[in-house]
Amino acid sequence: MRAIVLAGGYAKRLWPLTLDRPKPLLPLGDGCILDFVISRIMLVNEVSEVIISTNRRFESNFIEWVKERGHTNITIVPEASTREEEKLGPINAVWSIVKERPDDYLIVAGDNLFSADLKEMVSFYHKVKAPTIALYEISDRELAKQYACVELDEKACIINFQEKPSEPKSLLVSTGIYVLPWRSISRMHEYLAKGNPPDPIGKFIEWLTKTEAVYGFKFKGYWYDIGSHESYRSAQEAFRGISFKNV
Repeated sequence: MRAIVLAGGYAKRLWPLTLDRPKPLLPLGDGCILDFVISRIMLVNEVSEVIISTNRRFESNFIEWVKERGHTNITIVPEASTREEEKLGPINAVWSIVKERPDDYLIVAGDNLFSADLKEMVSFYHKVKAPTIALYEISDRELAKQYACVELDEKACIINFQEKPSEPKSLLVSTGIYVLPWRSISRMHEYLAKGNPPDPIGKFIEWLTKTEAVYGFKFKGYWYDIGSHESYRSAQEAFRGISFKNV
């Protein structure tokens, strides 16, 4: 199994903080957002390589971060864009990576902070032997409209997946964490060939739920989606004084 960290965005809503620095490298605790994401991934023993999917503009920032941290199993793979308007979309970016590396994949959004136990999630994935996504229940129905809302049956199989619904049927939302077997992630080629949108990843997951069984892994604790100055400040406060080395 390999892991992919999605870090190809330009985070315009966080300007000027992200004008010259990618969102995952914004300071947090005694490190940065990416330090906490990677610390979670590294707990999954079967992950042989971590691939950071970014853009050409911020490629050097991530290369420098890898050198500073001394990581030996992290690969930086940039797509060609240098600004928002040139982006290929995360599904195109992921497909360009995985088509050369057939494997099962743990995919994690690089701007998320979460308490989910990824080892437990991967164990659940092996149990159901099917695509699995991490889910978190929020309390704000208006906020739910910004996410992919999910309904599950009694076996945790997804029976309804709606990307940014105008009328959410559920407050259980996708958190941008996925475990996908090769047989499923390889279907990104089929998805794109049919003219489906390359952004966001949730669109591919929604399409996948209509053609094969996909399961939800629910977790409690915390989840911060760093998409605004307000959410970043909240995360900074929550992680104040916390070391990523001890997460």
